Amino acid sequence: MKKISFILLLVIASFSALGNQPDTLKVMQYNLLNYGNNYGGCDNTNNNINNKNAYIRTILTAYYPDIFTVCEMGKSTSLPNDFLRNNLNIDGTNIWMASAGANTANSSLTNCIFYNSTKVTLLSHDVANSYTRDVDVYKFRVNSDESGQTKLVCVVAHLKAGSAAANEGTRKIMAENTMRYLEANYRGDNVLIMGDFNLYTATEQAYKTFTNSTTYPDAYFVDPLYPYGVGNWNNNGAFANYHTQSTHRDDNGCHSSGGMDDRFDFILMSESVYGGREHIRYINGSYQALGQDGRHFNQSINQGVNLAVSDEVADALYANSDHLPVIMELAVGGTIGVDELLAGQLQYDVFPNPAKDNVYVRFYQDNIGKANIMLINMLGQISYNRDFVLGSGVDELVIPVDNLPKGFYLLKIANADGLTKTIKMAIE
Repeated sequence: MKKISFILLLVIASFSALGNQPDTLKVMQYNLLNYGNNYGGCDNTNNNINNKNAYIRTILTAYYPDIFTVCEMGKSTSLPNDFLRNNLNIDGTNIWMASAGANTANSSLTNCIFYNSTKVTLLSHDVANSYTRDVDVYKFRVNSDESGQTKLVCVVAHLKAGSAAANEGTRKIMAENTMRYLEANYRGDNVLIMGDFNLYTATEQAYKTFTNSTTYPDAYFVDPLYPYGVGNWNNNGAFANYHTQSTHRDDNGCHSSGGMDDRFDFILMSESVYGGREHIRYINGSYQALGQDGRHFNQSINQGVNLAVSDEVADALYANSDHLPVIMELAVGGTIGVDELLAGQLQYDVFPNPAKDNVYVRFYQDNIGKANIMLINMLGQISYNRDFVLGSGVDELVIPVDNLPKGFYLLKIANADGLTKTIKMAIE
């Protein structure tokens, strides 16, 4: 019992050593489905903008972001300000600002970004791609950093829809254009790319382009759901926890039908955000599809009971769009950097927990060198201990646990930068 108490005290101490906590930025990406645009069967009877505003306000009661990016806003230049007035700057609030997409491609559907001006300041807006639709690039300064040095770049993309080979090819071109732009202009920076990517599988060239660390070593993106949410997610119940489309089982003439069966909506992060190298760090486990409880595969999102959100929010998600919003939280400043090194914190993912056969461990290290993974049982005995010589950046390791006794363990990760993390996990 003394060994158990000592080990648990070490774990508790590591969490209490955090010191000053960082500020948090909450991010949401949402395909609004023809907001202010009568197209493709959507009209004032089944996609009325006043009704949509009421649904959006309800959805925002479940998650109130600081940065809110959207796809499928109509091309009318009045719509962003209308959206602000009806959904964000309400009840005496006047802190929200908007920047519409450039729409150099002259699409009927555009991107837009809304942001809390007390949290971030917009510095610039550029276009990374104008083939088929614009891919918009918004650069922000984070206000909590008084030095003005902490920046965040949000890239908003709505890739071509459709499962045909020609549509896949268009998505690939749009992704390649975007990555070339980012590699040339934002190497090693804090970048998020988000939007409705219309991807049916992780083997699609557009997805492989965004995550290609060989071709784009200084600009590639990390999927927060890797490895468990990555694969052939189209109409595959194994990915029910991660599907974002379609909220409708039946066809109402506007929304896509068939029920929840695709992962189309994404927020991917640069290696800098994942590793926390430039004063912004992804908060582990914060990424999710709002309203997705994993129990509505091929069903409407509000069918029966939704365990992720209230009935009112589930109904609003159903009625407003055929997509679910995706959300993510970022830590800014605080213990990141030197203070974080002193506190012994490490950015990591461990999945699954509980585990049966294998444990997947993903973590970041700034330097090339030796990392270590250790499993300690509740008697204080080391059940697994292995060193790995790894390069800099993000690495994923597979730890076999099928031969270990069932029960609780402490998993300790140590990277080449001297950062460590100890978490409790179970083997069943």
